[in-house]
Amino acid sequence: MLVRGKKTYITKLKRPHIDKMQLWGTHRNPLFYCYTFPKMNREERNYWFGRKKDSLTRKSFAIFNEDDVLIGYISLRDINWLRRSSELGIVFDPKYMNKGYGTDALKSFIYYYFKTLKMKQLKLRVAEFNIRAQRCYENCGFATKESVYENFEDQSLPVFENDNLKEYQRFFKKSDDMLQCNYIHMYITKGMFIDNLKCYPHYPPNTCA
Repeated sequence: MLVRGKKTYITKLKRPHIDKMQLWGTHRNPLFYCYTFPKMNREERNYWFGRKKDSLTRKSFAIFNEDDVLIGYISLRDINWLRRSSELGIVFDPKYMNKGYGTDALKSFIYYYFKTLKMKQLKLRVAEFNIRAQRCYENCGFATKESVYENFEDQSLPVFENDNLKEYQRFFKKSDDMLQCNYIHMYITKGMFIDNLKCYPHYPPNTCA
């Protein structure tokens, strides 16, 4: 265990964790289909883990809840050790979303990020339509830098063809036949973290979990 919150604890991501992720649920909203963890055979899982395991520019972590259930993972990518910065990615099993696990895990991870890893800045991007995630990040101390239209992960999303997705069309546009989504780029610095240190409760790791 690297760090723990009130409801979650975080460890390094290991190969057996990928097998457990195969039991995760699926997103029912078409906007989030691309965030469903893919079903893979053993060879594909080995390859996926090979891409996610720690390297000079990437680190990956597993998130467990109080019942020792693997419910999510965190990735740090584009790590710049000179500038002490990186970009955050976080994915959860849909069955455990909207239960407070995300905020709990992220707050404890931010403490670990700035205190243990000695980093100076953490960045992320979130789709504008993902209001739930935006609120989580804001509650964890992230501030907005800018909004930018960028290529959407799921180019097959029929947002302009499916009437059921009509309310979300304002978040998308087509550019050179590519589906683009408006992404909000957010950040938190070590200074921002220190200024609000009381918002990041820290529970030292124990050997019982």
